[in-house]
Amino acid sequence: MKRKIISMLLSLLLMAWLCPSTVLASADWPDNVSIESDAGIIMDANSGAVIYGKNIHATYAPASITKVLTALIVLERCSMDETVTFSQNAVYNVESNSSSAGYDTGDTASVKDCLYALLLKSANEAANALAEHISGTTEEFAVLMNEKAAELGCQDSHFSNPSGLNDENHYVSAYDMALITKAAFENADFSKIVATTYYELPPNKKNPEGQGISPGNKMIKKNWPDQYRPDVIGGKTGYTSIALNTLVIGAQQGDTKFVTVILHSSGTQYSDTKALLNFGFNNFKAVRIADYDKTFSTIGDDLKISGLPTSEKQVLTIDPDSKIILPVTADFSETTVSLDYTLPAGAPSGAIACVNYLLGERTVGHAYLTLKDAVSDAGLALPQALLEVQPSALAPAAENPDISHPEDKEPAPGPSARNADGAAQPPESEPSKQDGNKFSISLKIPSLFWKILAVVVVAGGSGTFAVLVFKRRRAQEEAALLERRRRRAERLKETGISEADFDLMMQQKRISSPERERKAPAGKGRKRK
Repeated sequence: MKRKIISMLLSLLLMAWLCPSTVLASADWPDNVSIESDAGIIMDANSGAVIYGKNIHATYAPASITKVLTALIVLERCSMDETVTFSQNAVYNVESNSSSAGYDTGDTASVKDCLYALLLKSANEAANALAEHISGTTEEFAVLMNEKAAELGCQDSHFSNPSGLNDENHYVSAYDMALITKAAFENADFSKIVATTYYELPPNKKNPEGQGISPGNKMIKKNWPDQYRPDVIGGKTGYTSIALNTLVIGAQQGDTKFVTVILHSSGTQYSDTKALLNFGFNNFKAVRIADYDKTFSTIGDDLKISGLPTSEKQVLTIDPDSKIILPVTADFSETTVSLDYTLPAGAPSGAIACVNYLLGERTVGHAYLTLKDAVSDAGLALPQALLEVQPSALAPAAENPDISHPEDKEPAPGPSARNADGAAQPPESEPSKQDGNKFSISLKIPSLFWKILAVVVVAGGSGTFAVLVFKRRRAQEEAALLERRRRRAERLKETGISEADFDLMMQQKRISSPERERKAPAGKGRKRK
């Protein structure tokens, strides 16, 4: 019976997204901001949506904002009380007169103290020592840096050292650096450190009495009134003669949270950042999906109408804390949705799809769809359509082939992206809010549909709804298809479905699925040396 419920539920979900609905016309995307620096970006820290960008894929030397990625890797791999020893290479493989916390060869310090020295004092020897502590050499640590960057979705950047030392093979784009900064602010220890305005380092050889350190970031210092902002929650500065001024910042007002990146600035990094933050907070709002989504709520009534028991309603769930970003003039009802089954490594356990929310052709957020309380009976058959179908078949706005999973890409930069028109749609009733920590998927379907469905069920219909119309797209290479099926089988197995069950599903359904054409990202920036 649970198999029947799951199959019915997923079929209803897919049908609901195919049914046309009436909503308001999409609001224009604001773009009334400009910056003087050569490159910059403001990104929604909840969804990863790009709010505004200038040359976001052009590459520049990052200088010491590199240390944000170094710190993130250290925090993921080390405990705070581990002891770090400073080698001669760690202390002296730095540029002359560069930032230092005064550590000398043979000094030891905890990971915690090294991180404060790294992020507040911008100590280059601390960056080297932490890298050697994890990987043995700074060169091997750079391998980890590039792996982590790729995991976060970075495509333009390359790292060759942990400190930001000038190197022709060490460069970033504003977009990639925003992804890194967003991930760093999701770490509680990182957020605590970069919000600190004063810290006491223990004694070392050069500082037998210890020393007090404070951050270079003026936006969290009240004694710098022209730069200070109370909504800034931390950041990191950088400067070299090649990189010029660089700056990454996190800021939050209520549920709305942004990260900003400024690259290759000739002294306007703070004024540009303030302009971006003013633009973001004045023109955009974060919206909790659970509060306003008209597609996801309870499924009980829908199952009762279909003649199915409702004791096991919570089968498919969506994260209630997920948020999207919208212009303040836009309404949640203006968004459309698409499904993406290619999930990143960081997707939650049990996730079977990513629900992408779009305003016009712009991705404004996402949430993961997870299979809860799944059964592994041999006969369980999740609809092959759900396992294989591509999101382009589910929502008109999703047919733009440049829109993919939010961790993979963002809307293309430039005026055309910032002024993307939304699909015209008439008004709906006021959205209602939902309570609870988790909620199941329900379907807002017209009453006429349910009347038709009831007739079908009473007449002995099997609950299968052959209404999906798929656009056939060019098939990917066989290896890519096999890899996607393998990953999908693993995720289903995490929910209680074995690979054998998955193979059985494949045999039972025998439905060929279109593969979405993947386009190479446009507008990748030039590498600057």
